[in-house]
Amino acid sequence: MSKDLKYLCARVSLVMLALGFSLLGILSFVYHALENSAAVSDLENNYSYLGSGVSIFAGAIFFAAAHAYWRRG
Repeated sequence: MSKDLKYLCARVSLVMLALGFSLLGILSFVYHALENSAAVSDLENNYSYLGSGVSIFAGAIFFAAAHAYWRRG
């Protein structure tokens, strides 16, 4: 496999990971905000928001890694 193809695959992988984690966090946050959460405890509610935030943060880290890798190559 050529060196250029390896760099392209790595770049695409980083971007896909960034999009996946970001969308997962955003969709989880939006879905949880739309559903009726009257029967859900506050602790469960807080953990849901925490998980969404961590997922969005992981997506941001992958975006930063993709940006740094893209500029390097």
